[in-house]
Amino acid sequence: MARARSLEHLLAIFACDSRCSAAFKAGFESVFSGLSASSSLTSRRYPIWPLVREHLDDVFNDCVEQYKGDWAKELLAGARLSEMARRPPLFSAVPCPKPAADGDAASAAVIVGSGFVGTKTDCMPEIDWQLLNLERWDSNLTFALDSLLDPTGTPHPNAFALCGALESVRELFRLFRHFRPRLTKALMQFDALMDCRTRPQGVAYCELCWRESIRSKKLQEIDAKEGREVGALLRSDTLTEDKREVWWAQAMLLKANQYLPPTAALISKADAAELARIFKRCRVDRMTAGNLSQRYCLIHKPGSSKYHADLRYKGAFQRQISVLMGLARSDYAIDFQPPAAADMQEVRKTAYDQVHSRLHAIASKRAVSLGLREKVWLMHGEGISQSEMARRLGVSRQAISKAKKSLEALINTQHAGCYLNPLTGEAHVSERTRNNIWDGLMRGLTVVAIAKEVGLGKDTVDGLVRLMDAR
Repeated sequence: MARARSLEHLLAIFACDSRCSAAFKAGFESVFSGLSASSSLTSRRYPIWPLVREHLDDVFNDCVEQYKGDWAKELLAGARLSEMARRPPLFSAVPCPKPAADGDAASAAVIVGSGFVGTKTDCMPEIDWQLLNLERWDSNLTFALDSLLDPTGTPHPNAFALCGALESVRELFRLFRHFRPRLTKALMQFDALMDCRTRPQGVAYCELCWRESIRSKKLQEIDAKEGREVGALLRSDTLTEDKREVWWAQAMLLKANQYLPPTAALISKADAAELARIFKRCRVDRMTAGNLSQRYCLIHKPGSSKYHADLRYKGAFQRQISVLMGLARSDYAIDFQPPAAADMQEVRKTAYDQVHSRLHAIASKRAVSLGLREKVWLMHGEGISQSEMARRLGVSRQAISKAKKSLEALINTQHAGCYLNPLTGEAHVSERTRNNIWDGLMRGLTVVAIAKEVGLGKDTVDGLVRLMDAR
């Protein structure tokens, strides 16, 4: 069921380019309709590539042949669309410096024989071979698209349909990368593992809060480490400033293709060997990180006190995320709003603050009963006086006044911590607020007491305190 929902979500994200011909769109949609939750790139029972061969091979070839202009057509030579996962391209486009007309150096590309090994080695898993070739063809498709554009980025006359087809193929390949087998034989000392552990797919968040999972955070650290090591190698080179961008582009091409044609390489053999070692080491680190939890963050490690405290909110938290994304109806009379232009992590933070606000009790089975503050809010919206609220609710006027003040403070507290620092994943607060939190820790105050002093939520302060302790 979860895999079926994931497929539905993927098919909603990826789409055919609007510039494509009607025949190509029909073939593209036929491939989509033939995919199932059991489909994978290596499956024999639920294969993908026969769908491409039946519905897209011929129409894609027609798009290529119908355009008579000058473009990098040779980059698509060597395989039909349905064969690209198993056959590497014959040619490759390598970034290189090219003198422009005004004498300044400009970034360009030269097309050379790829030199790729045409068959899979015995030690390489089939899925790795297919994904590697898809990366190689995607690189060629990118350069082929660039050759169809003028200096302003506008397609040449009569090239709109071909540009749409090439972009749609790239979109299709991006989609296919998600159709990996459930189990795969990994590399080196690793045995057969769940594929999502050997090649984690995208950012994953903790099931109980807004933070990234332990595995996602580790992968980010590995990416940063890889970038620093490659950057250090670039800084040690005696290249001029105008060639550094080309050097970096070739390094990324070497990472994706695991090979760089020497005839157009700006990278020396020694640097290429060192880059290969860096990429290989980081790849093994990523596979090792695949054993870390993809479901929970460091704060909510199963067995911890925070895990047990927040576990009962899990269902309400996931539902509130759906509410903020417009997919469900809210159980609250007052819905916290995420910040303007919020990313997914900030949406999740808002949902977390909502369900932990204690506006009303979290009920998993029975009907939700609104809390006093929510009832006061609704009556206030109707213009009812405090004395009438007290009479209807059977409480004192002081209780009504206290509920209104508590609600105002809650909304202000949530708003103060709704923006997140993209580097840390915790609330983005001022230096003064961080200093006040640190001062409260030095005075021996509890997290709750510090939160009241600085005007932030308890969980927001708790995350900032843990971040300070980690440093």
